[in-house]
Amino acid sequence: MRTVYWLWSMVVLVMVVLQIGFAGYGAFYAAGRLDEDGSTITDKTFEDGFGLHIGFGYLVFLAGVVLLILGLIAGIGRWRLGKHGLLALLLFIQIQLAWFGGDTPAIGALHPINAFLILGLTSWIVWGEWERRKGAGSELAATAAT
Repeated sequence: MRTVYWLWSMVVLVMVVLQIGFAGYGAFYAAGRLDEDGSTITDKTFEDGFGLHIGFGYLVFLAGVVLLILGLIAGIGRWRLGKHGLLALLLFIQIQLAWFGGDTPAIGALHPINAFLILGLTSWIVWGEWERRKGAGSELAATAAT
């Protein structure tokens, strides 16, 4: 089960990176539609550019919740589980920042900052599990050599 947990943590990390890329795509898609002075874009044009980012964001949130559940099942320990709880909270906050950021740009400005916190925390989770597995592998090799 620990291997499933580890693999899923890497999937979540890739999803977070993709989600940040999808935001960039949406921004440049919208900017590309403003090629003339005084031109504007419609809500539909904006949604066409950010639709993938918006929809995929909910999947990232669900993937984070699944990671928390897998961590519980795999018995990763309280400290690691606490990081997963924080990740789930940051993912939930990310959705709230997106919802309210459209009406209040100061709130919306926190959305990309929170995204990088999510990226950092997810990277930390994956790296910690990789280090644990690397340490467990060297312990097994030392035991086998004796």
